[in-house]
Amino acid sequence: MTTAVSQSSTSGNFLPELCTPQAILRVMLGAQVLAVVLALTSASETYLAAFLNIGLTSLFVQWIALSSVLAICLLSKKLNKLSVTQTAAAVSGLVVLFTIGASVVSTMAESYQNVGGLQYWNSPFILRNTFIALALTLMVLHYFHLLNQKTELTNADTGAQYDALQSRMRPHFLFNSLNTIAQLIHVDQNKAEDALLDLADIFRTTLDTRNRISLGEELDVTLRYLRMEALRLGKRRLNIVWDMDKKTLPFNMEIPPLLLQPLVENAIYHGIQPCKDGGTLGISLYDAGQRLDVVVTNPVPPDNTTKHSKGNHIAQENLKNRLRLAYGDQANLKITKSEHQYRVSFSIPKE
Repeated sequence: MTTAVSQSSTSGNFLPELCTPQAILRVMLGAQVLAVVLALTSASETYLAAFLNIGLTSLFVQWIALSSVLAICLLSKKLNKLSVTQTAAAVSGLVVLFTIGASVVSTMAESYQNVGGLQYWNSPFILRNTFIALALTLMVLHYFHLLNQKTELTNADTGAQYDALQSRMRPHFLFNSLNTIAQLIHVDQNKAEDALLDLADIFRTTLDTRNRISLGEELDVTLRYLRMEALRLGKRRLNIVWDMDKKTLPFNMEIPPLLLQPLVENAIYHGIQPCKDGGTLGISLYDAGQRLDVVVTNPVPPDNTTKHSKGNHIAQENLKNRLRLAYGDQANLKITKSEHQYRVSFSIPKE
């Protein structure tokens, strides 16, 4: 992860998207503020002269800003292939070029109006404008570069946290499944083969590098997991009750991988397995318009049974953090416990 960030940071792809109406409007507003500041720094004898100075300066600065943005948009693909230094030099060169051009045109217009003849070059005027344009350009590019680095580091840190949380969701499942398959080989080879295929599909999902999978895929891996656990615990100890409407459920909805399956695994491991006679696992999925509601319930083991309360809290904290990393404040996790039932629910927005 660190290598990817460092490589990206040395590329020239740190410029923001400038080819949108919103970006162009922001550039125009910034240029206008700069024009007003520059105009007010020069003394004017009358209000009319002051307003005229602001208008001419605005025209001058806006022409440079919009011409530079247009050139950067046209050359964006090539700029993204350059290093940070090369990109900064190229963008600065474009701004300086347009600044000199606008300064020459302004010098010609002013000389024709005041003298009656054309003067093409005014060194102090052009050097002053070039220095201001270059200084401001370098400051803005430095800001963009720092902002891009911060964004990349934040994304890398979030991705690392997400991967670490996801990898800790099932510390015991693999060993239990392999023991179950080993026992089935001597009893029913066909069931053992099916169980091995289910196990392979479960861990294929675990190794999937996608940030989003469909709800249908998540349900499929959950069903495979439940088949594995039914073989291990037996159907008498593991009773599963599904509550969902297959006609209305958004199976194509994109969600982070392994949200439901670890929650179901947690319910079996901490709720049903410790009970001598097992219990009922309830799984509810409901399409709530703009959101998807998910509820998982399991029985509360008696007080005299061995429990994994610490692991239960870790798993819940993992799920809470994964939802926060994926949805921020738009997701919520609720845990309620009664005398006989443990209930975990969360609601996520449709994206």
